[in-house]
Amino acid sequence: MATTITYDEINKGWTSFHSYEPEWMDRLGNNFYSFKNGNIYIHDSNDTRTNFYGSNYGCNVTISANTEPSTIKVFKTLGLESNNSNWYATLNSEIETGVIGSSTNIKFIDKEGVQYAYIRRNSSSLLDFNELSIIGIGNLQSTPGSNQYQFTGDIPNQISANNSDAVGGDKLFLNNGSSLEIGVISDITANVITTVSTVNSPSVGNFCFVAKDAGSESFGLRGYHSTIKLFNNSTSFIELYAVNSEVMKSYM
Repeated sequence: MATTITYDEINKGWTSFHSYEPEWMDRLGNNFYSFKNGNIYIHDSNDTRTNFYGSNYGCNVTISANTEPSTIKVFKTLGLESNNSNWYATLNSEIETGVIGSSTNIKFIDKEGVQYAYIRRNSSSLLDFNELSIIGIGNLQSTPGSNQYQFTGDIPNQISANNSDAVGGDKLFLNNGSSLEIGVISDITANVITTVSTVNSPSVGNFCFVAKDAGSESFGLRGYHSTIKLFNNSTSFIELYAVNSEVMKSYM
């Protein structure tokens, strides 16, 4: 796969990567031209940004936050000194992955000119039994109906049902030596939990527990460092001056 990169003659170095792949490029006078599929295009002829050959590519920036690299930290927030709030981000560390919004679900909000958002751990992250979001239920007593699981005592009131869909929400798990998902909880009645569907069928006597949605319960991203990739699909002028993060030492 070809890559288009920019050489800056003033700074004497390669400065940018571009998503578009022209067949040929040339400059005539003060104008820059490129060819694609036999057609000629003139660049920088209007105010529309990151749109090449009729397709919008957006822009992205990748940075690394690695202050005190020998210390495990919690990255709690991101603050972007930018004139545009339509950013979303993915984050990675040696321990976890995180996210801030998506292209269709922008989470950054403007606070005194800074685009601010909380970092959420991906809901697909591994179960962490050090977290309060893991709640033990007890041994399964019976299965009174389809996708229904009965226990001895009443279900703790901090467990909630998700009636709308099978994405997100609290999940019921079994443990038979390995932790396996049973399903997303759709209803709770006294000592009976009902799931939307059954991913793994438990046996009577299996110990069961509930894991609350990792994204909703997230406190941030843990790790020695974080690789942050910022995305923005705006076609207008965008300025990104600085990227800040609230970071604290992890005492887990």
